[in-house]
Amino acid sequence: MPKTTVPTNPDTSLPNDRFLAKLSLRFFDWPKLTLVLWLALVVFGALSYTVLLKREGFPNITIPLAIVNGTYFVNDPAKVDSQIAKPITDLALRQGTTSSIQTQSSGNFYSIVIQYKASVDAHKATADLQQAVKSQLKLPTTASTQFNVPYFGVTGGDSKKINALVSVYSTDVNATSGRLLAPTQAAVSYLNSHKPPLVKEFFLRSPYQTATNPVTGQATTVQQKFDRFSVRESDRTVSASSITIGVVGVDNVDVIKLDRQLKTALAGLAKQPSQRGFATAISASNGPNIQSEINELQRVLLEGLVAVLVIGSIVIALRASLITVLAMVTVLLSTLGLLYFIGYSLNVITLFGLILGLSLIVDDTIIMTEAIDAVRRTSTNRREVIRVAVRKISRAMVAATLTATLSFAPLLFASGILGSFIRAIPVTIIASLLISLLVALIFIPFFARGLLLRPKQLGNGGVTEVASSIEHRMAVTIARPMLWAKGSNKRLFSVGLTAVIVSLLFVGAAGYIFSKVSFNIFPPTKDTNTLSVNLTFRPGTSVAEAEQVARKADALTIKTLGSNFVNATYYGNGSDTTGLSVVNITSYEKRSVASPELVKQLQTAFDHSFSGATATIGQVDVGPPASAFTVEIRSEDRAKAYALANQLEQFLKSAQLHRTDGSIAQFKYVTVASPSQFIRNDGKLSVDVTAGFADSDTTTLVTLGQTAVKKEFSAEKLKSFGLPANAIGFNIGQEGDNQNSFKSLTLAFPVMLVFIYLLLLLEFRSLLQPLLIFMAIPFSLFGVTLGLYLTHNAFSFFAMLGFFALIGLSLKNTILLTDYANQSRRAGLGVVDSAVAALGERFRPLVATSLTAVVSLIPLAVTSPFWQGLAVVLIFGLLSSTLLVILVFPYYYLGGEFLRHHISRKAFFVWLIPTVVLALTLGKYVNPAFVPIVLIASFPAAYLSTRMARRKPVV
Repeated sequence: MPKTTVPTNPDTSLPNDRFLAKLSLRFFDWPKLTLVLWLALVVFGALSYTVLLKREGFPNITIPLAIVNGTYFVNDPAKVDSQIAKPITDLALRQGTTSSIQTQSSGNFYSIVIQYKASVDAHKATADLQQAVKSQLKLPTTASTQFNVPYFGVTGGDSKKINALVSVYSTDVNATSGRLLAPTQAAVSYLNSHKPPLVKEFFLRSPYQTATNPVTGQATTVQQKFDRFSVRESDRTVSASSITIGVVGVDNVDVIKLDRQLKTALAGLAKQPSQRGFATAISASNGPNIQSEINELQRVLLEGLVAVLVIGSIVIALRASLITVLAMVTVLLSTLGLLYFIGYSLNVITLFGLILGLSLIVDDTIIMTEAIDAVRRTSTNRREVIRVAVRKISRAMVAATLTATLSFAPLLFASGILGSFIRAIPVTIIASLLISLLVALIFIPFFARGLLLRPKQLGNGGVTEVASSIEHRMAVTIARPMLWAKGSNKRLFSVGLTAVIVSLLFVGAAGYIFSKVSFNIFPPTKDTNTLSVNLTFRPGTSVAEAEQVARKADALTIKTLGSNFVNATYYGNGSDTTGLSVVNITSYEKRSVASPELVKQLQTAFDHSFSGATATIGQVDVGPPASAFTVEIRSEDRAKAYALANQLEQFLKSAQLHRTDGSIAQFKYVTVASPSQFIRNDGKLSVDVTAGFADSDTTTLVTLGQTAVKKEFSAEKLKSFGLPANAIGFNIGQEGDNQNSFKSLTLAFPVMLVFIYLLLLLEFRSLLQPLLIFMAIPFSLFGVTLGLYLTHNAFSFFAMLGFFALIGLSLKNTILLTDYANQSRRAGLGVVDSAVAALGERFRPLVATSLTAVVSLIPLAVTSPFWQGLAVVLIFGLLSSTLLVILVFPYYYLGGEFLRHHISRKAFFVWLIPTVVLALTLGKYVNPAFVPIVLIASFPAAYLSTRMARRKPVV
């Protein structure tokens, strides 16, 4: 390959960005001040991580929800519905702040769940409703009414922010709940009088409700709930009735420290005389989970730093890789300090953001370090090395970093409950990206002062690396087709067309593979440490009878799981209709059987040898639980509604749902609401038919299920039952909110691309080059789809997160190549020599950053089931994008330069405007990532051929 050179005065080709160079030199010239600043950031970050940041399971947010429940002892569900539930529901609907309302009324109890609109303050709206009920409604005096705004605690939605649960049970496994009430009350009294510092309150979650019987006028105590606690103790398993004690921590409590203090408090409680024959255990706490997440973060961080050290040593240099590791540690600790400063906690969501950010912050650090390492070989003045290195790559690095931050901006606008929970992810990642840019500009030159810029390491006589010559030969080999075609338009057109065809084949293959990948917003993970046994009891079952059925279910669960069983609890929420047992199993790191296989074993055991209730076995993941598929038959005529419900039940039991890949799915259970329950949806009486899917691709199956029901039960068929055309509705629970949130992300994605385009437009002052830079996105699609397909992962919310991260990583590669090629053009080189020079100059940092990110993510993909989908998207997508950027992007640059110099801006806009309209129209049917290809491929090939034939050869 002919050697390409740049002028001896580097300023003639460098971007005129003196501010960033001055910033870096200022801190480089003041090493003592820089050292003090670095130590302050590192120490504060370390203190934030170890002491200052509170630990909690999830961010402290209020769910836009209200629960109104109570008792009315008339033993008549119709009266409870008409005299209590319906009036309150009608009043709530008139407030105009509700999104949906569901009510359930039984013989003596009722529950009203009010979902408010996203912008509504749930506390204020609930207080207003409570006041309106008191002033406008005349409810029966014997009825009790409670208004609660639930928080997201360890047990789901609670009226109090429960940070932990303590279960009290008897060593006599045959003891009933009644025998547990007195010792539990004594335990609450003792614990409140000996409260640990981090506990605000212990309170009894009594399963009993006392109210006045309207017939006799006497106070009546009725068991409303039940709980059971099972635990493996050494070689034996205890399974008994229990009563739970709620634990409310102080404000901003650290759940790990709270967990430790609770264990100490319970050890003291066990010594009290009132507790003889009884035992206590922490049955719910986020402490162990968050500790596990922290341990995983530490492990991933260590593995990532080792990967940086190893890959950096091979691809760049050992000293350079040490600088990169120091910079990454600085970024992470500074980010933790910032999280504390803005009031965030260390929880599952922020930890997720930090883990995802690991693969992103390596870019700026390696790019800056490699630039200094490259320039030091051409200068003996270390200050000049910093000046030239910073001016050479700073503007491209700023553009790449801002592009990466913009790629996460859509997550800031995710709607619904999901959006509230995940907002900490983009905040954490954007903060770490911006900090990484500052660390690269300020501290990496300072680190290089002592590690890379000593006198013996400067100039031609400095240290050289074996990898450098290998990388140079690889870049030469890749560039040979361009040099072969140099000087001949015909050859350039042929190699360029070949490159375009190769890239389009990869993108087309991605589209084909994507049709084989399932879609599920929150799919179950490959393995998890918690299972669920959801019992639906037969109509007419009492609470006491339901508890006896649950006892048999616990015994079967323990027997089937064997040594994998750890403990189980119903969280005190078992009722006469349902009971959800949360079962903790041995950590996946210590067992050989994955949780999906255990789910199958349990489901088979319940299907073959269990009666008294319908049992549905599942996994408990970090995401929301899989939603049931509920068809609502809304009619005031319950006889007609039940006639339709029975036929709908038979249809769903035999229904076959055909996926696009040709596979067939079915419902695994179908139940009709008991006639002893009165259900209202948005104020209208309803008979609910609830079904569960046999497979886990819930999002896809919900859509197929709705389509099948609508097709089978047309308006004409509903008319035959004497019901109107709108009698059927659907309730898909949290899945509906998830779908709305996901849609908001997909709508924000094209907007994000527009903002990135405008940013790149300002940076490169070209209308076409930003579109060329966007080619990195479709280049990554082949790897993304192939990785998901080969690893049997669905395209999910977590895969989408990985794709957003991938956008920033992949665009960085095309930004760097385009920027250096432009520098070479300004220095006087021809377009082919500029593309070759860019490939030779940027090949090393491009490969180094991509390989480092990939290697650092491999352990996460292999050992962590929860993170696998995200890691796979990043690993395979980055490999695909990097390969195609190296092999074919230089030819897109050549084509772009031809267009820029042979087509006027007026002609460009004449082509661009209708093409954008076409791309937006096609965007309804194809992935938005294909838009750059549509924009480029739409330019008439005949026109290109004609122009190339008339012009002089491109050199």
